[in-house]
Amino acid sequence: MTISTRAFTFLTFTLLVLLCSATVLFRAWRTSQNSYTRVVRTNAALHTRLKHIQGEHGRLIAQNLALELKRHELEALIPELVSEVKSLGVRLRRSESISTSSFQVHSPVTTVLRDSVVFDTTVVKVFDYSDGYFQVQGLATAQSQHLKLSYQDTLVQVVYRGPRERPWLWIFSKRKLYQRVSLKNPNAQIQYSRHIEIQK
Repeated sequence: MTISTRAFTFLTFTLLVLLCSATVLFRAWRTSQNSYTRVVRTNAALHTRLKHIQGEHGRLIAQNLALELKRHELEALIPELVSEVKSLGVRLRRSESISTSSFQVHSPVTTVLRDSVVFDTTVVKVFDYSDGYFQVQGLATAQSQHLKLSYQDTLVQVVYRGPRERPWLWIFSKRKLYQRVSLKNPNAQIQYSRHIEIQK
């Protein structure tokens, strides 16, 4: 093997090592850039208010951005949610997505009190109220009132790909992940909702 062949082999090998190193560094930079962008977007979404829109038949629908986080990012940003998942007996690494919602119901109730007799001697006032969601049964004696309350509702949630992040890039821009949540009860309003897609 001559010196020029050795030099060519050495240069080729060095160039190949440099190219591989540059590729690895570029991929690492790209991954960290994507993570940084995702965490910044998540932080902004965590601090935005829930948007309410009108659905069919006047039903109120809550909408917000769904979050996309890796497991370690979720543990760093929302540790209380991670502890709730663990308290349910589910390992975080087996979770695909996590949703939390909270709602509040304001429903004025007017009903008629009726006289009734309990145990043949005690006179009480009783009432019943039901509207398909709430059921209230009450009993008022001379010194106390007893209520039996029950509430039943259905939460409907959909996570979908909405408008593009950068519409001017057309198909080269990925779509934002949105969440819409609605309750069947027209008197209920969603106060808080969060959906997190856990990325592997």
